[in-house]
Amino acid sequence: MAKPTYTDDEMLSGIRAAADGVDGALTVAAYDTWRAQHGGASGIGIIRRFGKWHEACQQAGLDVVVKTTKKPTFSAEAIVEAVAGYLVEPGSRGTYGGYREWAKGRDGVPSGPTVRNHFPKWDELRALALDAARD
Repeated sequence: MAKPTYTDDEMLSGIRAAADGVDGALTVAAYDTWRAQHGGASGIGIIRRFGKWHEACQQAGLDVVVKTTKKPTFSAEAIVEAVAGYLVEPGSRGTYGGYREWAKGRDGVPSGPTVRNHFPKWDELRALALDAARD
């Protein structure tokens, strides 16, 4: 089954609806929690379309937009190394979803969204990580 394709207007409407339905700042995590019950485009899909979460929120007309100034704590090399560690694990599916699940609860490895922010194309990152694992 093909993934649904959402228009910009549908994504922005979803952001507005979620903002009305959650308490506090509408973070990507809060949006995805809301979306699990109400449907709509994924938070990462919205980020891919609009470039940044706060830009999508601005385009949706939200009054309050939370921007973070937190610096990334993982270098590109550290991300490749973490993904290489996942790929060599017995039972690794080699997928982004599998990595995301594997990384949950592990200290010292970047989260799935952190990996995706640095390397939007999983196949390219997986190839780099496989090369690193062979060295």
